Amino acid sequence: MSVKNIVFDIGNVLLGWNPSGIYQTLFNRDDFTSHPLSKIVGGEIWLNLDQGLLDFEEGIHQAITGNEEYRGDIEKFFREAPYHLFPIEKSVETAGRYQKKGYKIFLLSNFHKYGYEILGKRFPFFKDVDGGVISWEVKLNKPDIRIYETLLSNYDLKAEETVFIDDMEENIEAAEKLGIRGILFCSCVDLEQELKRKISSREG
Repeated sequence: MSVKNIVFDIGNVLLGWNPSGIYQTLFNRDDFTSHPLSKIVGGEIWLNLDQGLLDFEEGIHQAITGNEEYRGDIEKFFREAPYHLFPIEKSVETAGRYQKKGYKIFLLSNFHKYGYEILGKRFPFFKDVDGGVISWEVKLNKPDIRIYETLLSNYDLKAEETVFIDDMEENIEAAEKLGIRGILFCSCVDLEQELKRKISSREG
């Protein structure tokens, strides 16, 4: 079967996500690795926010608990980080170009509600995609196989007609278990090459 659908992760695929860089920008310091935020970002509280299991304010409260001396830093990072993600222009252009060719473009990403709603307002191309599943909406995080099944079911997609692009190997592996063709995102040049290869191999 030919490829009809291309699914993009957001962080480090469509938008650059660099917590240590954001930290340095916000606080003009380079001690991220020794700061509690280095463990909070990507840790249990962060993942629970992405999964929609925590209200945003409760997530901040839990992150501060036990780290009271860093209260200001933690709250500022949580609230302002979404304003410091910027497009990976070639990836956004690639998505738009393939959409114009007739491919359906979808999003599949782990993201908490607060941050995702800010991104939706900042970047109009989020409204141009054909659909998507964001973790907080469905209470599931990648690489839980059910989030991929939800995407396929919600939009009546066939796995064998779908390519998924993500920067995390475990997320690609989960998608491939369902028969979705995965691309591990490393660079924009690689993305172009890999998309052409995956599409031609499916159509061949």
